[in-house]
Amino acid sequence: MFASIAIISKEGVDIALIIALLLISTKGILDAKKWLFYGCIMGIVTAVVLAIVALTNAWLATAFKAKLTQAAFLILLSYLIATTTIFIQSKPFTKDNSEANIKTWKCALPLFILLLIAVFIVVRDGFNVAFFLLNLVHQSDITHSSIIIGSLIGVLQTIVVGAVAYAGLILIEVNITLSVFPTLMALLSAGMAGQAVIKLSSIGLLPPIIPQLWNTTPYFDHHSNWLALIMRVMVGYTEKPSLMQLIVYIATFMAIFIISKNAKRKRVRAIPLPPSVID
Repeated sequence: MFASIAIISKEGVDIALIIALLLISTKGILDAKKWLFYGCIMGIVTAVVLAIVALTNAWLATAFKAKLTQAAFLILLSYLIATTTIFIQSKPFTKDNSEANIKTWKCALPLFILLLIAVFIVVRDGFNVAFFLLNLVHQSDITHSSIIIGSLIGVLQTIVVGAVAYAGLILIEVNITLSVFPTLMALLSAGMAGQAVIKLSSIGLLPPIIPQLWNTTPYFDHHSNWLALIMRVMVGYTEKPSLMQLIVYIATFMAIFIISKNAKRKRVRAIPLPPSVID
C-alpha cells in the first residue's frame, strides 16, 4: 500500500503542479480547460496501454525509461509550452470579467497544442506509475486491495496538491496574471529545456562545459524540501547545475521573452484607433 502511495504521490505532484499552472494561465481562453481535460484522459489511457505492453516487452520498458527518451519528452514539452506562452501573449485581454475577456483562438492549433502538452506530461510521469503498479499486481505477496487503497490515497493526495496550487494561483488578480503567469510559463519551458540538458550530458551527447557551477543540496534539496520540489517542477530549479544547463535555461527564457514582446508589439500596432482619437 505504502509503495503505491509513494509512487503516485511522487509522480503525481509534478503532473498536478504543471496542469494547475496551465489551467490558470489559460483560464481566459475558450475551451482551454476542456482540451486540457481531454489531454489528461488521453495521457492516462496511453500510459496504461504502454505499461501493459512494456510488461511483456523489455525493449519498450528500457527504451521508455532511457535518458534519451526522457530528454526528447522534455525538449518537446519545452517547445510546446513556449509556443503556448507566445500565443497567449499575442492575444488581447481586458481587465474586467466581461465576455470580452474570453480569448477565442480562430484556429484549433493552439488548443491542440494544449492537448498535446497534457498528453505528454501525463504519459511521461504516468507510465512509471502504471508500470510500477502493474508489477506490484503480479507480486504474490502483495494483495490487490492494498494496491487499490494505496493508489486511491495517492490519487487523492495528487488532487489535493493540484487543487491547492490552483486555488493559490487563482487568488492573483487578473491584471497581475497578465505579467506573472506568462513569465511562469516561460520559466517552466526553460526549466524543462535545462532538465533535458542534464539527461543529454549524462549520456555524453552534450558537453556540460563546467559540470558543476554550485551545489545547494545541503541547504535546499528537492528530495527533502517541498519548496525546492515545487521550484524544480515549476521553474527548473537544480541543486548542481552545469554551465551548459544554465546557458540553455537563460537562452530559452530570453527567446520566449523576446518573441513574446515582438508579438505584443505587433498586436498593439494592429489595434485600430477609436474615431475620437483619429479626429
